[in-house]
Amino acid sequence: MSSSSCRYTFDPSVQTDAHLQTTWECPHESHPESEFCVFHMSRDERASLDVTGDDIVDELRANLQSPDTRVNEYVGADLPHLSLTYQDINGATNHVLNFQHADIEGLDLTHGRLDQGLILREATVDRLKLDEAVVTGDVDAREVTVTGAMTADEATFEQDVRFSGATFRGEVRCDETAFQDDTSFADATFHGTARFRDAETSGSSHVLDDNITFADATFRDDASFRQAIFNYVTFEGARFTAGSDFEHVEFEGDARFNGVRFDEMADFDEARFGDDASFADARFMQLAEFRGVEFNGGSRTTHDDVTFEGATFEGEADYKLARFRYSDFKDAVFKGGVNFDRATFTARTDCYRLRVDGAFDLSLASFGGQANFDESEFRDAVVAEEATFGSDASFEAVEFQSNARFGEARFEEDVTFKTATFHGPASFRGTFFEGELQHLEANASFNEATFEAGAEFEAANFTSASFWETTFRDRADFRQSDFETARFRVLVGDRDTYLDFTDATLDGGTISQGSGEPTPYDLTRATIGDLTLEGDGNEHQLLDHFRFCLTEFDRFDFSDHHGYLERNDWTIHDFVGNGATGQFAVELTPDIIEETYRKAQASANAVGDTPASREFEFKRYYYNREKNFDIILNEYSLNTWARGKKVASVGLNTLMQVTCGYGNRLPRIAAFTFLLPALFGLCYALGGPFLTQAGSVFDPAAVDKTTMEVLFDNVYYSYISFSTVGYGDVNPLGPAARVLAASQGMLNGLFFTLLTFTLFKRVLGGS
Repeated sequence: MSSSSCRYTFDPSVQTDAHLQTTWECPHESHPESEFCVFHMSRDERASLDVTGDDIVDELRANLQSPDTRVNEYVGADLPHLSLTYQDINGATNHVLNFQHADIEGLDLTHGRLDQGLILREATVDRLKLDEAVVTGDVDAREVTVTGAMTADEATFEQDVRFSGATFRGEVRCDETAFQDDTSFADATFHGTARFRDAETSGSSHVLDDNITFADATFRDDASFRQAIFNYVTFEGARFTAGSDFEHVEFEGDARFNGVRFDEMADFDEARFGDDASFADARFMQLAEFRGVEFNGGSRTTHDDVTFEGATFEGEADYKLARFRYSDFKDAVFKGGVNFDRATFTARTDCYRLRVDGAFDLSLASFGGQANFDESEFRDAVVAEEATFGSDASFEAVEFQSNARFGEARFEEDVTFKTATFHGPASFRGTFFEGELQHLEANASFNEATFEAGAEFEAANFTSASFWETTFRDRADFRQSDFETARFRVLVGDRDTYLDFTDATLDGGTISQGSGEPTPYDLTRATIGDLTLEGDGNEHQLLDHFRFCLTEFDRFDFSDHHGYLERNDWTIHDFVGNGATGQFAVELTPDIIEETYRKAQASANAVGDTPASREFEFKRYYYNREKNFDIILNEYSLNTWARGKKVASVGLNTLMQVTCGYGNRLPRIAAFTFLLPALFGLCYALGGPFLTQAGSVFDPAAVDKTTMEVLFDNVYYSYISFSTVGYGDVNPLGPAARVLAASQGMLNGLFFTLLTFTLFKRVLGGS
């Protein structure tokens, strides 16, 4: 048979999904014994004519030397296994080898070099082996089907590589492969394992497009990209139905995982994202591991360096020791636990409307920029112990459904928990709220927050705190806490509660009792400074609901409460609690009450509040007597001498209280001093044992006087005796009269001394 053109044509109208738009005609000469060329004759015909794969390779290499560019086209060819190992495929022209729509048993370019480029578009290849090959031209394998394994270990692709829409039914292995220009596996389907370990992608210099894409790809078996190096890469819309391994991957440019679905564990441990990364709307159906990952971000300040906005985590998520710059978790949903143990956020973090169903661990995490958790919901425990918030933090309207533990956390700037709800116990034990002192706003705000269970702020430190309109439905523990300034206005819940400030320090601020049932405050051993206590239409006595016990009053101004104190006989230790109170650190015994008033007196002296100082001194000495009296009755170890001294002390104390109110009752001692002689005069006027030369009102005739004259003369005698003048015109006659006359001289010294003492205290304002 004479030589002629191959009769093969490819009609795209027959194969409607073909990329070709017009009918393609084979440019090769037919085999001498066939109507078709060696590339398009059937496999049976090749076998009958003894045409081997090596013959086809020889023919292919010969065509490469032809100046006719069309001879490198093999569209629709049905080829055996082609071995080009260790061969340098370099033709006379730059026209690529075109195997579009071909059916090839295998193509092996191991250790070979292909300068022509390669088209396998819509072809079917049983095995594709490119290990350690170098392909300097484009590779267009869009919608190729590889039924067996594809291996390209240590291969180098210097130009674009396109496997978009490809189907890989066997293993794909591209370990240590170098993709030096734009590469696409978009819409590809990997039925077997896919390995791109230590692969390296460079791409062209543009930064707006991806250099390698796996967008909308499907991985039906394990996929490993361990230690790969990506420049700009996208996996948007991809699906991993088995395990995915991105451990130690270097993402040097943008990395986009938007809408990706990971059906099994996703492992990004210690990956490095050098530019922006996006996991928006991604779905992690099992464990998501990002331990030690670094999201360094790029220089663009208008974009988040990493975003998980709208992402869903069906299993646990582990970000232990991860590092973030600008990060976005807005609207993300974590149905398992989340671990940010020792994670570092060096710039702004947005966790707005975050939802976490499992435990949320922020232990030792560090936030260098603003952290926003507004309107988030945490359905399990939140652990942020020893976390550091270096800039403003916001937890407004957050729902804490279980425990919330912020023990020893540090808020270095403003933080707000406004309208947050703590359904479980809330612990801020030893937490530091260190924002700068502000006059208009508190840098630690719990305004309108609700604590359904116990709230613990023991040993917490506040620069400026506000608990205005806050609801505590259980005990609130502020023991040993320290406030430079504080604002409290607590709403009454449906259960009894109280605020425990034992050993706390409140340097300034306001505590306001709202209308209705008041809230008790335990200020045992607390230190209060320029603190305002106020009520808002409260029908109860304001100070009755503050337990003052060994309280240090440091510059506290009692003058604001003089009206109440006067009505209440200047009593400050009385305390009206509720069903929740009763377990106090110190019992209010007489000696404790005495010390409480001593501290109150010292504070009143310090601020020049003389009326309060006098009254507290009175209370102090009164309870000193109660203390000693209790010792006399109940202290059985005292000897007779010590007990006698206590009795004398009680007696003297009683005398001082009755006569001059411990030097604070000038009208009383004046009345005693100037009216007591009149009482003695009435006794003298009775006669009998009290008879004097002035006579008796019962027998005025005996001294030739009227009753009024007798009475006057006896009162006159009493005053003369009391003043120790002793004119001698009237003398005592009865034995009792002699005793009274003698005692009046001594009483004169006592009462005038007390009067002088009280006058000096009143004038000098001292104690």
